Amino acid sequence: MKQQILPTNLSAFLASCEACETIQDAVLLDILCSAQSSRFGQEHEFEKITHYADFVSAVSPQDWESLKPYVDAVVNGEKDQLFEGEPDYFICTSGTTSAMKMMPESARGRAVKSLTTQLRVEAMSRYASTMLTGKILPLVNNAIEGYTEKGIAYGSASGIALATASEALRDQIAFPVEVLDAGYSDALDYLILRFVVESDVRAVFGNNAGRVEQLFLRAEKEAEQLINDIENGTITLKTPIPEPLMKTLVEKCTPNPMRAAELRVAWKKAGRFLPEVYWPQFQIMACWLAGSVGRYVDALRPLLASSVSFFDVGYGATEGKFNLPLEPEQPAGPLCLYGAFYEFRSLGKESFLRAHELQDGKQYELFVTTYSGLYRYAIHDVLRVDGFTGNTPRIVFEYKAGEILNISGEKVAAASLLPVVAEVMGKELLHWCVVGDTNQKQYLFCLEFAHLPDAPQQVVNAYAERLEKALVEQTHIYPIFREQKLIRSVGVKIMKSGWRAALYADRTREGQSQVQVKLPLVYSAVPHPEYSVAENQ
Repeated sequence: MKQQILPTNLSAFLASCEACETIQDAVLLDILCSAQSSRFGQEHEFEKITHYADFVSAVSPQDWESLKPYVDAVVNGEKDQLFEGEPDYFICTSGTTSAMKMMPESARGRAVKSLTTQLRVEAMSRYASTMLTGKILPLVNNAIEGYTEKGIAYGSASGIALATASEALRDQIAFPVEVLDAGYSDALDYLILRFVVESDVRAVFGNNAGRVEQLFLRAEKEAEQLINDIENGTITLKTPIPEPLMKTLVEKCTPNPMRAAELRVAWKKAGRFLPEVYWPQFQIMACWLAGSVGRYVDALRPLLASSVSFFDVGYGATEGKFNLPLEPEQPAGPLCLYGAFYEFRSLGKESFLRAHELQDGKQYELFVTTYSGLYRYAIHDVLRVDGFTGNTPRIVFEYKAGEILNISGEKVAAASLLPVVAEVMGKELLHWCVVGDTNQKQYLFCLEFAHLPDAPQQVVNAYAERLEKALVEQTHIYPIFREQKLIRSVGVKIMKSGWRAALYADRTREGQSQVQVKLPLVYSAVPHPEYSVAENQ
């Protein structure tokens, strides 16, 4: 990789944002040059490409199905398929659009992702002067889930990001990485809490705010046991884990009666066992603030002190890390120009734009070309431009390209319903989705509340009326189609406790947590209808 492409620190990155087109030109040619001898590179004559126009002529837009034969060959041990050599590892993903994929990651791809992680931390540290003097809590999955028949490791994006982070960053982790070997079970959260409650944690990197909320509530529920274990240097589990792992973790514990006494005093004084009790210098909460998953943040905020800054953890996917948020409460961030070559397509259009050609406030679909062998690859994400840093667009994730309600040609983005539902439902709502029921010509909202309502049918009627009113008053397209009688008034279905957990289970691989899972907002039929509350109940 050419040295001038990579920024050495945040200041250098911000300076590069003044040269969006130039940097992107260099990245494209660098990627293609590094992959000339690959099967894909030879088939598409990368060695003849000298300009973006050549690239567009040589390579058509790609999706998973078009690249899958190359990936399958890599999984089977064949080298030089999408890039030169073989992958460092495969990243597994189970997104909202398909079954599990195994994305090969090259050494160069790993390097740019690791750099982005470092720059994001540097950006956050500007607002938390002592963040890097304490510990951090990254909520991730285990880096290695297994090995292919040819001996190449595969695992989760979050775990691999941690494993490939700088040594200095890994030294700040508040729990032994061996904890992750417990897999996602009842034991895992307690093991994490056992170590992090004892530590001086200054920042949490949690992606899904709902997952972080669950962890904090678990700490409060089991505060006495946690403090006892800290005092005695023990680990008390209700769910057993393999004996060798238990032995390894217990060896990392030492009795700490002074810390236990400190915790008990602070707990009694506060009246609740929340992060401000056990982490008085906690400064940064990094999680997704945008998109449908961002709605979980509202339930997390009351559990944290008002002094805690909420940062967006950054927009990215298995395929890469694509932006760099610079300020608290702001999910938009400038494109990581050095990390990939980006193309964009306006919604409903066929022509492509480059990063320096985007317009403020407009929405676009994202296509990426990466150091790990993706070429003009459709991410199926819709982004919005929210200003510029230099001449580099700041982007924010809006929704998955498939999350569109289109019963009668109205094409309503599910993301546009987020503020409507938030206003109508309030904090008691645990989870929701909307079914575009083409047979009934109706939007059917499925709702799970923290507590099942005493009179579900009355709640159904009341919320259906309120949602209908809000959609008519606060959206532009919906009321037109209602007036034309092309869509019926909204319906509501109450779901029993456990429905959200079942949705997560569908999209979480065995042994994994919900860290990286984004549940869809739009379905074509009621998901897990067995959780529906009978209408006459």
